[in-house]
Amino acid sequence: MVFNSERALIGAILQTPQAIEACGALEGSMFHDGLLGRIFLEFQRAADFGYRLTPVELAQKLPDVPEQVLLDSLRECADSSISSAAAGQYAAAVVNGYKAREASRIINSVRFQPDGVETQIGGLVSSLEGLLDSQQAEVCQIKDIVSREAEQHFCARPDKMLHLGFPRLDRYLGGIEQGDIMVIGARPAVGKSAFVTQILLNMAQAGKRVILFSLEMSSRQVYERMASRLSGIDLQRIRLAEAFLRDEGPRFESANKTLRNLDIWISDGSKSVSQIRGMCRHMQPDCIIVDYLQLVRPERRYGNRAAEVGEISKAFKAVAMELHCPIILLSQLNRLSEGAKEPGMSELRESGDIEQDASQILLLWNLDNVDGSKKGIKVAKNRQGALGKVYLDFSGVTMTFEESHVQDYTGFKRTRETPFDEREKGSASSCAKEGLK
Repeated sequence: MVFNSERALIGAILQTPQAIEACGALEGSMFHDGLLGRIFLEFQRAADFGYRLTPVELAQKLPDVPEQVLLDSLRECADSSISSAAAGQYAAAVVNGYKAREASRIINSVRFQPDGVETQIGGLVSSLEGLLDSQQAEVCQIKDIVSREAEQHFCARPDKMLHLGFPRLDRYLGGIEQGDIMVIGARPAVGKSAFVTQILLNMAQAGKRVILFSLEMSSRQVYERMASRLSGIDLQRIRLAEAFLRDEGPRFESANKTLRNLDIWISDGSKSVSQIRGMCRHMQPDCIIVDYLQLVRPERRYGNRAAEVGEISKAFKAVAMELHCPIILLSQLNRLSEGAKEPGMSELRESGDIEQDASQILLLWNLDNVDGSKKGIKVAKNRQGALGKVYLDFSGVTMTFEESHVQDYTGFKRTRETPFDEREKGSASSCAKEGLK
């Protein structure tokens, strides 16, 4: 029983004050018996200062508790404890009892209303999962970190990083790590959805489980784009043709066979962050992709869209850290970034917290306004790697991007706005040479 566990824990601490070190994340507020919770808190404070608390000193710290009541309670605790070595088990039982009471309280406090019921359910799930995930925060000494991590460097090892599948771009990025937020920004009709669909395919073909939340396109439209890219068949023919031409049939079937064997999951329609979190929690994806950020439904209204997007951005960062999974967020740029002008991070729509929360920011834009076949992609922010730009060729027929064999940076139409503009030519040139080896 919970009460017995609480008394047994206090009894174990009375026998051996050092037993409190086995209590982990337990707090006085988690006790069902308020007096025992206060007693535990005083023992905890004494341990923090390195001294042993006697019953007399305890009575002085709890002057509102009658002395006889306190002594009777301590006597019951001493009689309830079998062994101070079991303090960790007693503490775990107290924590579990607290979680059970809190779960009941949370469920009983909800009064569902038809208006906004999905948001209410999402909030309920988040609160309950917060109880499930609560654990002691760890602090590690550097020597332990070195022992754990040093052997992982400068040796042949499995690459745990995720890569986009564009060699030059991946060299700049250095890979995407667990817990990272990558933002890919572009103005409308530049091709950000096509670009991220290709990234999705590249990751899946590398054996990764990838989940796409397509808030703008239907799952059918996403499938058509992937089938077009894999088969090399014109996207419009896949969408509209009533019969195959020449070898289109075998190519189309080959593309579908490939797709059936990939670990790709797609969810279309409007979603909130809590819904996305709930869907991903038990699927253990290698990467989550959201197309796109501004279409994510806020949990609550702020009356200020920038504040809502900022809250959504921070929530995604928390999800990435919790699930140990990188998240790629597509984002629209403001209309100021028209034409072939090179965009900057300041043009991320409702950008407030996006720049701060993102580990990496990529900006995609047209290098010409003729047919949109020449694109620039810029690594505008990269916490763990280099900054730089890559020249892309784009086929609108199959919605396919390829890194150009000619990385002629004089072809970039741009405004000088980034500190690496002057030095990037040399680094980009050497990077390109390495990529051609």
